[in-house]
Amino acid sequence: MNTSDVKQVQPEEAEPSPLLHLVAPIVAIGATMIVRKALNAGYRRATGSDAPGPRDPGVSIGRILLWSVVTAAAATAVEVAVFRITNRPTHTG
Repeated sequence: MNTSDVKQVQPEEAEPSPLLHLVAPIVAIGATMIVRKALNAGYRRATGSDAPGPRDPGVSIGRILLWSVVTAAAATAVEVAVFRITNRPTHTG
């Protein structure tokens, strides 16, 4: 079987509503803020102290960097999920 015999099947591409291009970033920001608050509350519940901040002199740089990586990864995951969900093409037919 030649590779020229194989047909490329392209999924139907439906453009998401232009309104979603405006709403998705706002939803992503709101969802990210909620997740960060939940992470901070979880940290406080687990350790008994507030989550480390970048200007907190009483916390080691390693702990601050680790917490920064955790919160950044969570925020990125939420943003990707929101954009994927809101930009999912809807097929009517």
